[in-house]
Amino acid sequence: MGTTLGTLLNLAIYIGLVAVGAVIGSRRAVRSRPMPWLGKLQFLALMILIVSLGVKLGANDEVISSLGQIGLAALLITVLAMAGSLLCLYLLRRFVFHLDRYGLPQGSAQETEETEGSGGKADNSLTKWIVLAVALGMLAGYFVIPDRMVAYCGRVIDFGLYLLLFLVGMDMGRQGTMLADIKAAGLKVLLVPVAVAAGTLGCAALAGLFLPLGIKDAMAASAGFGWYSLAPTLLAPYSLSVSAVAFLSNVMREIFSIIAIPFVAKYLGYVECAALPGAAAMDTVLPVVVGATHERIAIYSFTSGVVLSLAVPLLVPAIVALPF
Repeated sequence: MGTTLGTLLNLAIYIGLVAVGAVIGSRRAVRSRPMPWLGKLQFLALMILIVSLGVKLGANDEVISSLGQIGLAALLITVLAMAGSLLCLYLLRRFVFHLDRYGLPQGSAQETEETEGSGGKADNSLTKWIVLAVALGMLAGYFVIPDRMVAYCGRVIDFGLYLLLFLVGMDMGRQGTMLADIKAAGLKVLLVPVAVAAGTLGCAALAGLFLPLGIKDAMAASAGFGWYSLAPTLLAPYSLSVSAVAFLSNVMREIFSIIAIPFVAKYLGYVECAALPGAAAMDTVLPVVVGATHERIAIYSFTSGVVLSLAVPLLVPAIVALPF
């Protein structure tokens, strides 16, 4: 119950921050002013957030010790789960939503404009900064920063995340198309987390065919959808080994997503970026998705992350209870 209430409270805070930022950004006085500092502030906050996350992971003995013991199993589950999510969301975007790679209706005037123009904000230069920030953070957490300082990383991550969500909302409001984007997405946006979950669990089951874990345990490990602080806790009473695989796999999913999103945005499609981070698409990875794509994709990413986050406490125990 406590976990569920905590999840709902976090969701309320995240939604409130994005909404407040969008309202402020949509005001005429704000929209009419050039704000070149807004993007720079988002980038700075994102780097602080990612470095802090790296420090926290690098200082975590469980993460480091698990790399050698269960790293291969976690890696295979993660890679296949992310690939399955991408495939399912790609098919959904093309054949159900009928959207182009920029997340626009196929054949629309706006599609032509973006195709002939810059094509959005996808920029692979973001990737090198993300990789560098994660690597430096983990190295600093493991070798340099004392444990008493690492304890404050959680607060830095929280406040950095709050600032980023507010800035993302403000950026959405400044575009002046937020309501139109929400209307265009409609209730069908709820199919996005369904596709992500189906791709994740289906391909995790495929990974289980090649692992000693088996199909059921591989699915259970992947059902955290990147929520590495909750899924292992739910799995610990069932199996400590599966819990450890789940922890490392979900950590990998968040890190790999942050690194891969700019490439997916450039070479596959904007909407598909929401598939990679799973539950983290609503919080820590949302600014990366928006930064690599367009503000309108925030609707798909945020909705998917919210639904998947709410599904984790239900799906993990349900998979564990399967009679095989």
